[in-house]
Amino acid sequence: MKKNNLAVLCVSIALLSSNVFAQVNGFSKTTAFEQNSKLSASQLYQIGMDFYSDKNWWQASEKFQEALQKNNAFADAWYMLAKCSYEMNQFDLCTEYVSKAQHYAGEKPEYLNLTAFSYISTGKIKEAELLFNTVLKKYPNDIEARFGLAELDLFNGKLSGAEALYKDALKRQSSNVKALLSLALVSTELGKHDLARNYINKALQSHANNEEVYYIASYLSAMRGDYSDAERKALMAVQVNGNYDSAYELLGTIYYAQKRYQDVIDIADFRISRNRDLTQAWFMKGLAQEKLGQFEDSLSTWETGLEIDPTDEIMRAAFELSILSHTRIEDPRRKAWAMYHVRKGQEYQKKYLGPQVRYEYQTALKINPKNKTARSAFAELLYNDGFNENYLEQLKFVKENTPEPVIKNKDKPTDAEVNRQIRYIRLSDTVEGFESLMSNTMAQRWDINPFYLDKTRWNIGIYYMEKIEPMYHCDIARIASNTLRLMFQGIASTNVRLYPEEVSGYADAYKKAHDKKLDYFIILTGDETDRDVKIDAVVYSGRTGTKAQSFSIYRTGNDRFSNALLRLRKDILEILPVRARILNRNLNEMLIDIGKSEGMVKGAEFAVVRKGAMKTSDNGVGLVYTDKDMLGKVTVTKTSEEISEGILSDTGFYDRVNSNDELILIKMPEKGSKNSPSETALDTAPQGDQQKKVSPLKGADLEISRTPSLIKMIKELN
Repeated sequence: MKKNNLAVLCVSIALLSSNVFAQVNGFSKTTAFEQNSKLSASQLYQIGMDFYSDKNWWQASEKFQEALQKNNAFADAWYMLAKCSYEMNQFDLCTEYVSKAQHYAGEKPEYLNLTAFSYISTGKIKEAELLFNTVLKKYPNDIEARFGLAELDLFNGKLSGAEALYKDALKRQSSNVKALLSLALVSTELGKHDLARNYINKALQSHANNEEVYYIASYLSAMRGDYSDAERKALMAVQVNGNYDSAYELLGTIYYAQKRYQDVIDIADFRISRNRDLTQAWFMKGLAQEKLGQFEDSLSTWETGLEIDPTDEIMRAAFELSILSHTRIEDPRRKAWAMYHVRKGQEYQKKYLGPQVRYEYQTALKINPKNKTARSAFAELLYNDGFNENYLEQLKFVKENTPEPVIKNKDKPTDAEVNRQIRYIRLSDTVEGFESLMSNTMAQRWDINPFYLDKTRWNIGIYYMEKIEPMYHCDIARIASNTLRLMFQGIASTNVRLYPEEVSGYADAYKKAHDKKLDYFIILTGDETDRDVKIDAVVYSGRTGTKAQSFSIYRTGNDRFSNALLRLRKDILEILPVRARILNRNLNEMLIDIGKSEGMVKGAEFAVVRKGAMKTSDNGVGLVYTDKDMLGKVTVTKTSEEISEGILSDTGFYDRVNSNDELILIKMPEKGSKNSPSETALDTAPQGDQQKKVSPLKGADLEISRTPSLIKMIKELN
């Protein structure tokens, strides 16, 4: 569809289906205040119902309140006010309004059901279940109570139980639209695609004028990859209701899946013209512009979207990935763009949240390496963790990028000039003092610069598949994969390198990983609702293609996207055995390329393995090698930040150990001893135990069973 035609179609649909000028009992919805005062409670109630049918909860709520001012004992108005509160996520207020309705009209099943649904939303699961069962005892044919129990089953991951309850509801009302659509969605989730099509076809036949039916039909077609049918159904939804923004949102994702990026932009512009605060529209528009190579336009679009909602982490991640890829490092705008993470780092620092503080400052420095505030704060973190060499490197960078202050009038310098001069002198003195203290470091004794070592231990492919769903953020897996790659860049050197790439499936991922001789490859998928995010990662051996490990990370609340990825990074590091390499030797004294920044401590023991002889295990995680390739043992005697010294032993009759031979950790000092790694080291380097099998995590550190966006879609059905 061409741009002009699409814009005309969208505007025409909006005008045809708009009921802005609809009359209710002879009065317009937009009746002035003085006219409202002449209306009866029942007339105001009818206007409120009209707004409610248009899903305008706020206006509907106002009219129901006005009706109650006329008649405080109007039970139906109290009930509808409760329903509006429920739709606006004001669940405690909802239950309060329901109790008002009960006071005037007595106990009704719809009152109990609405209260129970509110309980679900506030986490009172047992109370909700009790209420639904109470309703069914008194009213065995009640449909809503069955829907409520089905929703509880969905929350507990019992898809088959929910399916049975929806079927039971359908027996009582064979054309109930919510039952049909819920069964279509649940059947799809269970892999019963033919059954899902049957349910959606029945819904289309019996509810041809229901926009939600076309919307769900479009969604299911998109899930099957039938984008032509999905587009047709989505257009039917907006023809039935031109104000149905969810259908426009879905239409945009369908066009995105078809690579019709200009149409995506047109849909986004249309939605923005009607509601500028739709951050998802700004996000989609930016994605499409980036795909078309309109990088400056996409940056501008995302910048506007983030002004509207600064907390949209996934849009910010996409924005910052584009900054790193498509702007020069000298771009003056980077200074302002980095400040968001500087402020976030300062907030986290007040709460003593170490990993988040480091993440925020490191992200700020990736965007703007010359940001002195972030650099100095990050340097302070290193100093507090005892990483004096890294601290000195950070201070040197700050000094090199700080010009010596010039005082224009030496007889009468300004206060600002004096303060700049004092800060520069203090910085210079600190650098000079630390350089003097480190005049006889391990690196200098061995004549090596540890900050230029290639310390890559693991090469891992991180692959994602395009998953088209009406999620809030399209492309979540791609954005997560690329963001995770940046997170794996450690303090001074990168121990784990990730290679993000889109794949068509497992076979494509395995071939790419095997051809590149990667140690492992990860297939990553993402799912979200407007309140939570879930990242799933399955780890496979790049050599054999066998499954090694799986992780499922669920987060809700603020900063859920970055916290989920930080947790996934930690999980991956915990399954990777600690490796190192011999850099040099002097008789039995060994210099190895691992130090305190990677969690190394005095007393750690390594097996020495001939270079190139170690390989990943055929099954699970870990490394394997033959006895003949084990050349000896190294025990760490002294640690620096990036390198360590150790003593070679158990070499046998012939000493065959050479530089570049590999090391694998076999023993660490017992926990609780004075030799223990810092939290910073554990946050950025592999920590796997070669002797231990690691069990898969269930929901990360949260024992939460979660059904993806299915629940949200079913909850929104009328």
